[in-house]
Amino acid sequence: MAGIVAYGVALPKRRLRSSDIHATWRNVAEDVLEKFAFVERCVPGPDEDPITLGVDSARRCLEQAGREPGEVDGLVFGSCTNPYSTKAAATVVGEALGLPNGIFSTDVQFGGRSGSDALTVALALVGSGMARRVLAVASDCLSRHVPPGHVYEYSASAGAVSFLVSAEETVAEVEGISYWASDRADWFRVAGERYLQLGGGFVGHMSSWGLVENLLPAWKELVRRTGLDPASLQYAAVPQSTGVMPLIVATRLELDMDVVLPWVLTASVGDVGSAGVPLSLCHVLDNAGPGEKVVVLVYGWGGGATAMLLHTTQRLPSLPGRPSVMPEVERGEYVDYSRALKYEHKLLRPDRGLSGYY
Repeated sequence: MAGIVAYGVALPKRRLRSSDIHATWRNVAEDVLEKFAFVERCVPGPDEDPITLGVDSARRCLEQAGREPGEVDGLVFGSCTNPYSTKAAATVVGEALGLPNGIFSTDVQFGGRSGSDALTVALALVGSGMARRVLAVASDCLSRHVPPGHVYEYSASAGAVSFLVSAEETVAEVEGISYWASDRADWFRVAGERYLQLGGGFVGHMSSWGLVENLLPAWKELVRRTGLDPASLQYAAVPQSTGVMPLIVATRLELDMDVVLPWVLTASVGDVGSAGVPLSLCHVLDNAGPGEKVVVLVYGWGGGATAMLLHTTQRLPSLPGRPSVMPEVERGEYVDYSRALKYEHKLLRPDRGLSGYY
């Protein structure tokens, strides 16, 4: 059965406190930061982007698996903030990792579902017998696509997660998966535009517009297909762009809060885009034991929802390098808001100047 063999995480070490952003813009009431769990977020450095972060996470994944790059025969890169408009990122990642040139490699771009869809494609390649070992990479730098002074600047962050998928030596295997897709113009970025648009609003019910409408039917179908008893779940990795989202998901899907909330990382790292739910899944795998059930619920900004049921195997406790998430979360060092603006390239200069001095 196709499943996850190993995983790796890469987060920028630089962090920005939400209070520092608020001191500059004061564009929301201070209690909004607390209600939405906006405490701090990652800041990608000048030499970091979805590709470099993805490469770092993939290297750590292969190291955990004890596999060489030459043993991988597939690569799927999921991101909604690919640095290139048309060029594939997967080929750059493959070259950086030293993967064989003859493997299948492709990009997946599907809003906030990009990362989990990369995992789904990897599972399908292995399950169909078309590949033996596939790397699925989820990586985003949302913070570079939210303008200064926008309310979502408090949360928009960066990070990457990689999974090695195979039918051998799995630590978590898939029992079922279901989908639901309907059009919602909530988050989007049109061609030629740098910054994301928040079509669905930000506060109250509008902050989750599209979330429940897509996730609930996907969840119901997963329960129907697998015969899952929600009370048997030990862990759930859910959308957590804001601290409100996990509460909405748990309430509307009737999940126990103790199954959801311990794996929410919003307050520590912000919204890492399509790597957000995969990051939460890695946090679960860092702490889970064998024979436990994990549900993965993803919403994709107008791209619909995915609901996946996993169970852990006897091999999980012996997997080296656990925990992988909290060491990355806890190694942060703070920068001020002005430096974050610089690193995230939000202070733009003309492409051509008459002089290098101004």
